[in-house]
Amino acid sequence: MLNVTDYIVLFASGCLGGVIAGLLGVGGGVINVFILTFYADKLGIESVDQVRFILGNSLFAIFFSSVFGSVQQIKNKNFYFKEVGLTTITAILANILVSYTILKFEWYSKERFSIFFIIILSLLTIKMIITVRKQNTTGFKDKIAMKLFAPLGFLAGIFSALTGLGGGVVMVPYMSDFYKLKIKKATSISLGVMPFMTLATSVLYTLFDNSNSANALGYIRPEVVIPMGIGVMICAPLGVKLAARISEKKIRLAFILIVLIVIARMISRIL
Repeated sequence: MLNVTDYIVLFASGCLGGVIAGLLGVGGGVINVFILTFYADKLGIESVDQVRFILGNSLFAIFFSSVFGSVQQIKNKNFYFKEVGLTTITAILANILVSYTILKFEWYSKERFSIFFIIILSLLTIKMIITVRKQNTTGFKDKIAMKLFAPLGFLAGIFSALTGLGGGVVMVPYMSDFYKLKIKKATSISLGVMPFMTLATSVLYTLFDNSNSANALGYIRPEVVIPMGIGVMICAPLGVKLAARISEKKIRLAFILIVLIVIARMISRIL
């Protein structure tokens, strides 16, 4: 049972996640997963159901952050409809397919989730650190080939379903580090894909039967995700405004710092 302090913590985490979503284009999922690991334990959710709880509620919170962040990007005239559309189609298909296997079968345990999470984020962090050290701003481009966005969506959809991070931690490095798209455009595209992808997956998690919790909508827990969502809605536009004022190098460094904190938490869960 949650108390007033829990609701304040969840609201504050939503505020932080909202700022990160707008600033980094990653949907705030790194904060969502971080805080939801604690509340899964507090609510007594065990084993495979714990993974489903973390994934479903994180993606649902990301829906709110990405919607409000994208609205702000549109207001700033920094939204790229063609790139977002191409990426979204394959992202939704891949995300729903993988999410369905997680919900239907018992293969994705807490340990496997944590290990996969740590490995992927560690590799991405190493890549980002190398990029920051070697960064030459003259080498980044305003556009990349349109054919690159469909495979990007496929990768992001799979990764999002397996981690609950919304896919931004794949999309931003894919576009900016590997294909040298300017990071502010990359974060805008990443943020624009996530409302559509996470909405589809959230509906799936809501409709899937969960007999272990009478208070849940499937695997979505309103008492957890609503205070997070309120914080997100208030603060996501702030993150977008900050992104327009902060240098690309500082955005990358902020990304790396946050991911390292989350990796440390996930390691503590399996030791």
